[in-house]
Amino acid sequence: MPEADGEQRKTRQSAYLPARDLIDFYRRWAEFRDSAMALSQRAELSPDERETLRWLILLVDRIGEQDVGPMDHQ
Repeated sequence: MPEADGEQRKTRQSAYLPARDLIDFYRRWAEFRDSAMALSQRAELSPDERETLRWLILLVDRIGEQDVGPMDHQ
């Protein structure tokens, strides 16, 4: 069954388009958050790396549009 899980993960990851800029990333955070959470659970991460990802996720969860800059970007 691990192969099927890996295929689902690969399909899910390839379905995401890269963020165009910070505003796009912020607006699509719900999509990217799942990936960030999955990364934070990887066994090969050190405790420091896992803690850093945890804090980054908490940070993005708490910011608003006014925190990421003007919305009239190109």
